[in-house]
Amino acid sequence: MPADLNLLATQTTGDIVYGIDASSANKQKRTGVENYARELIQALKLQPLKEQERVVLYTPTKLDDELGVLPAGWTSQILHWPLKRGWMSCRVSWEMLRHRPSVLFVPGQGLPRFAGVTLTTIHDLAFARRPDLYDPSVRRRLKRVTKHAIKKATRILVPSQATKQDLVDLYHVTSDRIVVTPEAVNTKVFHPYSPEDARVTLQQHRLGANFFLTVGRLEKKKNLTTLIRAFELFKSRRGMGDPFELLLVGEPGFGYTEIKKYIDLSPYKNQIHELGYLPDEEVAPLMSAATAYVFPSWYEGFGIPNLEAMLAGTTLITSDIEAHREVVGDAGLLVAPGEPEAWAQALARVVKEGSLRAELVERGKQRVMGFSWQKTAAMTLDSLRSLV
Repeated sequence: MPADLNLLATQTTGDIVYGIDASSANKQKRTGVENYARELIQALKLQPLKEQERVVLYTPTKLDDELGVLPAGWTSQILHWPLKRGWMSCRVSWEMLRHRPSVLFVPGQGLPRFAGVTLTTIHDLAFARRPDLYDPSVRRRLKRVTKHAIKKATRILVPSQATKQDLVDLYHVTSDRIVVTPEAVNTKVFHPYSPEDARVTLQQHRLGANFFLTVGRLEKKKNLTTLIRAFELFKSRRGMGDPFELLLVGEPGFGYTEIKKYIDLSPYKNQIHELGYLPDEEVAPLMSAATAYVFPSWYEGFGIPNLEAMLAGTTLITSDIEAHREVVGDAGLLVAPGEPEAWAQALARVVKEGSLRAELVERGKQRVMGFSWQKTAAMTLDSLRSLV
């Protein structure tokens, strides 16, 4: 029986069908939202379904080999679309009009025009809190998509209390429509690596053993100019021959021209390395080997790299913003994002104070145990069931 007819048939027999947008999870090159969608779907597969429950994954192309392994009660449906844009707003909308599931779950906040009962995730409202950190066209798009999601979604998932409060404050969403489902980390990839295992990746990129690491798009939001200035202050006090390097992993984004200018004009530009986008399998050993993971963002809705650093057994220095305080607690050094001198002092502390590093690493190991994709998946499934 064709997939469309099969889905229609199950709904006429009283089955409960949860439709999930798997388009972002199915991308080969993934960052924040794409990784969230993939990890959550993989964790949902391990959650037992009730007798009449079914799950269908919607994608514009065939699922990859890993994502395509489906347990009992799960199916996939390719919603073909020849254009680069419009898959969600047009093709998924058409599918919702023809064969609407009991509940549609979209892990990102871009919803179809027609959906019925809908659950979606709004990851952050940085574009509203800090519009100066975004390209104007991107800001307008995010504003439009978010407004539509808030209007259409039956219920909204958010990764933190901080993001929930932003929704209440900025969009006047009632608290009963919002469910906080904290994010987590891929434990198969992120964990402490032996020096030998990490050395392979270090040699591949021609790196030394003493470095600070940050991962994310090289953009204004990530506050990299403050980090570069802090690194310069740190290096200037270390003397000739200091081995420490700064590694920037990620692709260029909004504001990269200014970041690149800071790097090129830095007296320590030869110790600042742009590695571009790297898959998690390469990021994880680098994170494990780093003297500290540094995360100076002006704004985050959650900040998964905080958890990745904790799980990797790495000292964490992160910006003192609401979401980071909520996620990190006392398991890292929290530093005001706009103070290069404070960041330089934090870098110096983790290098000089071995006992501090050991204490923060141990706190991180304990802290990260409170987060898991299985917990997130269970909470997400509960939210889906509550809408039937």
